[in-house]
Amino acid sequence: MKIHSCLITILIIAFYACQSSDLEKMQTVDQESLPDEISENVELVYSDSGRIKRIMKAPLIHKYTTDTNYTVFPKGVHAQFFNSQGKIATELTCGYGLTSGKKNEKLIFRKNVRITNDKKETLISDEIYLKDEYIYSDSTVYIITPTLTLRGTSLEAPRDFSSYKLSNPVGVAKAEALNKAAEK
Repeated sequence: MKIHSCLITILIIAFYACQSSDLEKMQTVDQESLPDEISENVELVYSDSGRIKRIMKAPLIHKYTTDTNYTVFPKGVHAQFFNSQGKIATELTCGYGLTSGKKNEKLIFRKNVRITNDKKETLISDEIYLKDEYIYSDSTVYIITPTLTLRGTSLEAPRDFSSYKLSNPVGVAKAEALNKAAEK
């Protein structure tokens, strides 16, 4: 009988301990960790002096404005960057994005980043960041041109991806050979 009553007492204590634990977790959710704004299916247009500089489209945006101003694109983003003539100079797609700064001028893109310029050159990387009119990457970068594929360990390029400096290049291959290998 003693074992039976001890078992019942332990079960009752465990039951109440589990309930209060979940309730406490729910009550301690920090309001500061939640976004100030959540938007779905958004198109953001950034302009300067009447000229469109970039258009960003995203299925989901989290905007934080409490201590610092930044925006998170947790489900990815598609961005178009325009030249001074108003034509698309560069297009970007990725699985995650982050912008910060007073005018959202600092950008970080992650997860399957792909940038294409008007010369039909494509940059592929796991992460890039844009700052002061330049694209940077400290991870492996692939650049696919109509005739060559290049690979390097880091990259610096103007924001329009019109040229690039690839550090530690480790391979050059003709695009035709790569395409044939991919078909097999």
